[in-house]
Amino acid sequence: MRKVIVLLALVFLAVLVNPTGAALMAIWDFGASSAYYTENVTAENVIGVPTLVVSGGEKDTNGKDGIAYIDAAGVHHDAGQGAAWNDVRVSGPDAEWILTINTTGWTDISIRWDYRSEETPSFDLHYRVGGATVWSDVLADWPITADDAWHSFSCDMSYLSAIEGQPIVEFRVEDMELAGNGRFIFDNLELTGVPEPCSIALLALGGIGLMSKRRA
Repeated sequence: MRKVIVLLALVFLAVLVNPTGAALMAIWDFGASSAYYTENVTAENVIGVPTLVVSGGEKDTNGKDGIAYIDAAGVHHDAGQGAAWNDVRVSGPDAEWILTINTTGWTDISIRWDYRSEETPSFDLHYRVGGATVWSDVLADWPITADDAWHSFSCDMSYLSAIEGQPIVEFRVEDMELAGNGRFIFDNLELTGVPEPCSIALLALGGIGLMSKRRA
């Protein structure tokens, strides 16, 4: 019990000390080993299990080499693997990914990832809530650097109150084929937000789980 109280106190302190109050909601690092690729969420502090579906284009089902990253919780992620397409545009559906998450208990949400683009110069970012049939724009034709080197992208969506405190929120990246095609890799897909009291409790429980695993 003493450890639980201490951990809760540390979580509350971390939120108070951070000027934005932002904390880790979920992150995908696609596998810490260069020999293993997965689209399962790496770590999460939300209700339920967030999902990510990478599809279209000429998808590399084994992923490609990723890049190391330290997440919002201060956890280091090895370079390992990243999600990838050998070509974002083919005769069938073009490359895209869809992230689904429960944002109950969270506000001021932001998203970020690392990317390496061979030719693709831009993308669209959309969202929808509650399984709606229509996607709403966050960004359209957003320019990125296509020099086949690693860069990072982030987007503050705190102005979008519609995506806060909802049991089903989806984010979608698409339209990466406006100029040519080519390889595209992304890694360390991370959502952060400001936790309400119930989410702070989840953060604490997540920490307790990590402590238990370490003891095991």
